[in-house]
Amino acid sequence: MGISGTGRSAVLIDQTMVCEASRLLEGVPAGYRGHIPPEGLYIEEGPHIFWQPTTEERLIHLSTLLDAILLYDRVYVLDSGKPADEASLTLRRVLFERGILNPLDTRTLALSVSDELTQFLADVTADRELELGWHASPDYVGESVRATLAHEQHHGSDERRTFLGALRGELEGSPIHGRGLFGHEDELRADPVGTLGFELLEEIGRFHSGGLIGGVSHLRTFVYWRTAAHLGLPFIPSLRRLPTYHLLTNHIRNSVQERVYSAVGEAFHCSVSEVYENERPLPLYLPPALSLFLDHLRSNGNIAGAIDDLRRSHRKLRRDLASFQHALGGSATLRDARDARRRLADALTALRAEANGAPPHGAIDQVLDIVPDAVRAAANPLDVSGYSDTLIRRPAEWIRSWWVRRPIRSAFALSDQLLGLSQYDQLLEAATGQRCSSEQIAKLHTQYGKCLALYGGETRLPAPASPTRPPLTTSDGTSA
Repeated sequence: MGISGTGRSAVLIDQTMVCEASRLLEGVPAGYRGHIPPEGLYIEEGPHIFWQPTTEERLIHLSTLLDAILLYDRVYVLDSGKPADEASLTLRRVLFERGILNPLDTRTLALSVSDELTQFLADVTADRELELGWHASPDYVGESVRATLAHEQHHGSDERRTFLGALRGELEGSPIHGRGLFGHEDELRADPVGTLGFELLEEIGRFHSGGLIGGVSHLRTFVYWRTAAHLGLPFIPSLRRLPTYHLLTNHIRNSVQERVYSAVGEAFHCSVSEVYENERPLPLYLPPALSLFLDHLRSNGNIAGAIDDLRRSHRKLRRDLASFQHALGGSATLRDARDARRRLADALTALRAEANGAPPHGAIDQVLDIVPDAVRAAANPLDVSGYSDTLIRRPAEWIRSWWVRRPIRSAFALSDQLLGLSQYDQLLEAATGQRCSSEQIAKLHTQYGKCLALYGGETRLPAPASPTRPPLTTSDGTSA
């Protein structure tokens, strides 16, 4: 599954998720960004530039990270700059020491990903006026991405070092910081890939005004997306890049699904309805990883022990997922794939008892993405409008092989996670000394409501309310 090639499951996440989850457990004050801005970069404080990490956001990061640790054998991150407070981040260190978290060696794909982005950005700006600094040229940005993925040292002018330092560091802008996107919702819906590409160049062009921060934040989302596609890995984004990432991937699925499904049906000699039936996401019933982890931490005060216990207790689930991916890869017919899905569905349904009868935590399906091998001949590698035409010209044998080997994606329900924040308040305080503020939870809902209104996806976020999930009874008999 993924890049492991050994029957072990793997997933890609971002450094922001790992570092902010670790800072929550260390009691680092909310708002600390954990980075030293690259020399020469002016930082403009403000809601459109930074969305400073709060306790509530960090708790979402911890919850998502623990779900990934529970589901996958190996969790990968890009091998970027080390955080300034690396020595104090116990959770991050434990995950690396256990071999659960692994830096990703991207040197072999540095040129492929950077070439994709360079050509894409050049096409994006061909018919649009971009009157900004040379920092925003497609060649400059593409070469910076190549140097980053190739693990090259900072070099060149002061601006060059500043750009590379920002791209490899932890500077993150708010997903809604893009001042140029408001008022252009229709354009964003029609061509999200191109619109976001142009926006990130405009922001990078505002180099010394703070725009670089938002630009590289969007650029990282593109880099993670394409890196995951080239390596055949699913990607679980952190809270800040989740709306953008879903906008991109949902646009691809909605744009090409009908034609691709028809081609897959022809390749397997079956009806399109059978393909659709086989693609239904499987409901994911997960044990409450966050509650189990915090309860163990509260009782024992040992982060390493809490991680070990979580991994040991749910080894079977990881084996089931890895076996499912392996079975799919060996499927010769859609019936074979359907049988594999049925076996996994039975295993996931059995988890409902462990989850106290809770509603699904998310879903499991397979990624439908732009396949690198299928678009190399395209003039614009990331042109979704021409992607299905390129794909359906591939031989039937290739289509069958690609279809069954697509990586498994676990998609978590963001709104459910946001709604459930308040139920962890007492357990979080007992385990870490941190508290979730009801005002901050409400603010997070408001901020994400704006994100979803801009990028699409869910039409609304429900107002904060009491959780519907029955409370977990912890080891000392109290409610979690």
